Amino acid sequence: MLGLDTRHSGEFAAPFGLVRSRAVAARHDRVRIALHGTVLRRGDWSPAVPDPQHIAFATDDIVACARTARGRGAPLLSVPDNYYDDLEARVRLPDETHAALREHRILYDRDADGEYFHFFTEVLGSRVFFEVVQRVGDYAGYGTANAPVRMAAHRAARRGRCGLTRAART
Repeated sequence: MLGLDTRHSGEFAAPFGLVRSRAVAARHDRVRIALHGTVLRRGDWSPAVPDPQHIAFATDDIVACARTARGRGAPLLSVPDNYYDDLEARVRLPDETHAALREHRILYDRDADGEYFHFFTEVLGSRVFFEVVQRVGDYAGYGTANAPVRMAAHRAARRGRCGLTRAART
Protein backbone atom coordinates (compact mmCIF):
# COMPACT_ATOMS: atom_id res chain seq x y z
CA MET A 1 0.00 0.00 0.00
CA LEU A 2 2.82 2.44 0.82
CA GLY A 3 5.14 1.13 -1.88
CA LEU A 4 7.68 -0.16 0.63
CA ASP A 5 9.87 -3.15 -0.16
CA THR A 6 11.64 -5.43 2.31
CA ARG A 7 15.33 -4.51 2.52
CA HIS A 8 16.51 -6.61 5.42
CA SER A 9 15.20 -9.19 7.82
CA GLY A 10 16.84 -11.15 10.58
CA GLU A 11 17.00 -11.97 14.26
CA PHE A 12 19.33 -10.86 17.03
CA ALA A 13 19.85 -11.55 20.71
CA ALA A 14 18.74 -8.81 23.08
CA PRO A 15 19.17 -8.47 26.85
CA PHE A 16 15.58 -9.66 27.31
CA GLY A 17 15.34 -12.36 24.63
CA LEU A 18 15.29 -12.83 20.87
CA VAL A 19 14.16 -10.04 18.53
CA ARG A 20 13.03 -10.41 14.93
CA SER A 21 13.72 -7.40 12.73
CA ARG A 22 12.41 -6.48 9.30
CA ALA A 23 13.33 -3.29 7.49
CA VAL A 24 11.26 -1.87 4.66
CA ALA A 25 12.05 1.12 2.49
CA ALA A 26 10.61 3.29 -0.23
CA ARG A 27 12.24 3.66 -3.61
CA HIS A 28 15.71 5.25 -3.37
CA ASP A 29 15.66 4.54 0.38
CA ARG A 30 14.42 8.05 1.23
CA VAL A 31 12.03 6.57 3.79
CA ARG A 32 13.08 3.52 5.82
CA ILE A 33 11.12 1.79 8.53
CA ALA A 34 12.55 -0.89 10.79
CA LEU A 35 10.01 -3.11 12.51
CA HIS A 36 11.03 -5.17 15.55
CA GLY A 37 9.11 -7.80 17.42
CA THR A 38 10.04 -10.02 20.32
CA VAL A 39 10.17 -13.70 19.39
CA LEU A 40 11.24 -15.01 22.81
CA ARG A 41 10.95 -12.79 25.87
CA ARG A 42 12.40 -13.12 29.34
CA GLY A 43 11.91 -10.32 31.82
CA ASP A 44 11.23 -6.70 31.03
CA TRP A 45 12.93 -4.71 28.28
CA SER A 46 13.46 -1.97 30.79
CA PRO A 47 11.63 -0.60 33.81
CA ALA A 48 8.46 1.25 32.83
CA VAL A 49 8.97 0.74 29.06
CA PRO A 50 6.37 -1.67 27.67
CA ASP A 51 7.42 -1.63 23.99
CA PRO A 52 9.84 1.13 23.04
CA GLN A 53 9.53 2.98 19.75
CA HIS A 54 12.07 5.16 18.03
CA ILE A 55 12.47 7.64 15.22
CA ALA A 56 15.72 7.99 13.28
CA PHE A 57 17.06 11.04 11.48
CA ALA A 58 19.90 11.16 8.95
CA THR A 59 22.84 13.55 9.09
CA ASP A 60 25.91 14.19 6.97
CA ASP A 61 28.12 14.89 10.03
CA ILE A 62 27.42 12.58 12.97
CA VAL A 63 30.12 14.08 15.22
CA ALA A 64 28.90 17.66 14.77
CA CYS A 65 25.32 16.53 15.31
CA ALA A 66 26.19 14.64 18.53
CA ARG A 67 28.23 17.59 19.80
CA THR A 68 25.35 20.00 19.12
CA ALA A 69 22.74 17.70 20.66
CA ARG A 70 24.82 17.26 23.82
CA GLY A 71 25.54 21.01 23.96
CA ARG A 72 21.82 21.72 23.86
CA GLY A 73 21.15 19.32 26.70
CA ALA A 74 19.77 16.33 24.82
CA PRO A 75 19.88 13.24 27.06
CA LEU A 76 22.19 11.15 24.88
CA LEU A 77 22.49 7.48 25.69
CA SER A 78 25.64 6.54 27.57
CA VAL A 79 27.40 3.61 25.89
CA PRO A 80 29.84 1.64 28.08
CA ASP A 81 33.56 2.16 27.50
CA ASN A 82 34.06 -1.56 26.88
CA TYR A 83 32.14 -1.17 23.58
CA TYR A 84 34.83 1.24 22.37
CA ASP A 85 37.67 -0.92 23.74
CA ASP A 86 36.28 -3.85 21.76
CA LEU A 87 35.71 -1.69 18.66
CA GLU A 88 39.34 -0.51 18.71
CA ALA A 89 40.51 -4.12 18.95
CA ARG A 90 38.29 -5.28 16.06
CA VAL A 91 38.14 -2.38 13.61
CA ARG A 92 40.96 -0.38 12.13
CA LEU A 93 39.94 3.29 12.02
CA PRO A 94 42.03 6.44 12.39
CA ASP A 95 42.82 7.23 16.04
CA GLU A 96 40.88 10.50 15.84
CA THR A 97 37.79 8.63 14.62
CA HIS A 98 37.97 6.17 17.51
CA ALA A 99 38.41 9.10 19.93
CA ALA A 100 35.40 10.97 18.48
CA LEU A 101 33.19 7.87 18.61
CA ARG A 102 34.09 7.30 22.27
CA GLU A 103 33.73 10.96 23.27
CA HIS A 104 30.29 11.34 21.71
CA ARG A 105 29.04 7.79 22.39
CA ILE A 106 28.57 7.07 18.70
CA LEU A 107 28.17 3.44 17.61
CA TYR A 108 29.78 2.09 14.44
CA ASP A 109 29.12 -0.65 11.92
CA ARG A 110 30.29 -1.40 8.43
CA ASP A 111 29.77 -3.83 5.61
CA ALA A 112 31.46 -4.40 2.25
CA ASP A 113 29.76 -1.33 0.78
CA GLY A 114 30.11 1.35 3.46
CA GLU A 115 29.98 2.50 7.05
CA TYR A 116 27.23 3.34 9.52
CA PHE A 117 27.55 5.73 12.46
CA HIS A 118 24.69 6.25 14.93
CA PHE A 119 23.84 7.56 18.39
CA PHE A 120 20.70 7.52 20.51
CA THR A 121 18.89 9.52 23.12
CA GLU A 122 17.74 7.94 26.34
CA VAL A 123 14.11 6.79 26.40
CA LEU A 124 12.01 9.95 26.70
CA GLY A 125 8.73 9.83 28.55
CA SER A 126 7.38 6.34 28.75
CA ARG A 127 8.60 4.75 25.51
CA VAL A 128 10.14 6.90 22.74
CA PHE A 129 13.78 7.52 21.89
CA PHE A 130 15.57 9.07 18.94
CA GLU A 131 18.45 7.89 16.77
CA VAL A 132 20.70 9.94 14.50
CA VAL A 133 22.48 8.09 11.71
CA GLN A 134 25.13 8.77 9.12
CA ARG A 135 25.60 6.40 6.20
CA VAL A 136 28.90 6.51 4.32
CA GLY A 137 29.11 4.83 0.95
CA ASP A 138 26.38 2.33 0.16
CA TYR A 139 25.93 0.80 3.60
CA ALA A 140 22.52 -0.82 3.40
CA GLY A 141 22.06 -2.17 6.95
CA TYR A 142 20.64 -0.72 10.13
CA GLY A 143 23.43 -1.22 12.66
CA THR A 144 21.85 -4.45 13.87
CA ALA A 145 25.18 -5.62 15.31
CA ASN A 146 24.92 -2.75 17.81
CA ALA A 147 21.30 -3.38 18.84
CA PRO A 148 22.14 -5.52 21.90
CA VAL A 149 24.62 -2.86 23.11
CA ARG A 150 22.03 -0.12 22.66
CA MET A 151 19.32 -2.14 24.39
CA ALA A 152 21.56 -2.94 27.36
CA ALA A 153 22.56 0.73 27.63
CA HIS A 154 18.91 1.82 27.52
CA ARG A 155 18.05 -0.74 30.15
CA ALA A 156 20.88 0.41 32.43
CA ALA A 157 19.88 4.06 31.99
CA ARG A 158 16.22 3.34 32.83
CA ARG A 159 17.12 1.27 35.85
CA GLY A 160 19.39 4.02 37.10
CA ARG A 161 16.65 6.63 36.70
CA CYS A 162 14.10 4.38 38.38
CA GLY A 163 16.46 4.01 41.35
CA LEU A 164 16.77 0.24 41.07
CA THR A 165 19.87 -1.38 42.44
CA ARG A 166 21.19 -4.75 41.33
CA ALA A 167 19.71 -6.35 44.47
CA ALA A 168 16.28 -4.85 43.73
CA ARG A 169 16.37 -6.23 40.19
CA THR A 170 16.87 -9.86 41.13
